[in-house]
Amino acid sequence: MNQGEQARYASNTVVAGELLTLADKIVLDIGCGDGKFTRFLARSGASATGLDVNPRVIERAYTKAREEGLDIAWIEGRAEDLPFSDASLDTVIFSNSLHHVAPEEMDHAIAEAARVLKPGGDLYVMEPVAEGAYFEATRLVNDEREVRNKARATVGEAARHGLDAVTEVTFMALRTWENFEEFAAEQAERGAKRKQVLDERGDEMRQLFLDAARHEGGKLAFDQIFRVNLLRRR
Repeated sequence: MNQGEQARYASNTVVAGELLTLADKIVLDIGCGDGKFTRFLARSGASATGLDVNPRVIERAYTKAREEGLDIAWIEGRAEDLPFSDASLDTVIFSNSLHHVAPEEMDHAIAEAARVLKPGGDLYVMEPVAEGAYFEATRLVNDEREVRNKARATVGEAARHGLDAVTEVTFMALRTWENFEEFAAEQAERGAKRKQVLDERGDEMRQLFLDAARHEGGKLAFDQIFRVNLLRRR
């Protein structure tokens, strides 16, 4: 964001609901994880498919969708090798997932998204931005600056794959914790690497957390910044 620019508070589902026509559309959610966003797509009337490289999260996604009575297809697969025919989908989505594709494969993943989209179909890319208070608080345990910037650059070059930029939206999500200990415990649960950093550099991490925080409603609050790029297949 530019200096002094203030993004609005929103959520990925709110922004997607504003930018996309989902009812009766054939939609693919790439890197779906446990399927939370995919389930939103299905509830919005889309014929939704969730794709992820991890079979364990696919199983969890299937279970949660079944519990909610949602008819969603779940596929184990990779963004750079989509198991769909040419021009078969109305919408392809990367929801907080493009930067998890190997840097050398990101352009291929965008090319694959373009291949499977129908002419006039939409590519929706939501990515966290490597700046702001939340990023500063977490950068020691999760500094994804390089891959996030690579993802942004790749989206910026999507025209060569027949994808034209429609709009870009930046929004913020509010994250709050009671104290550093609550925050640290949550981070430690998200992987051994994060726990190791906390064990080795906990005091530095605490200071970064406190420096980046603001007090709001009796809690320590942080704005997490996200960017959405909407592109359309020629």
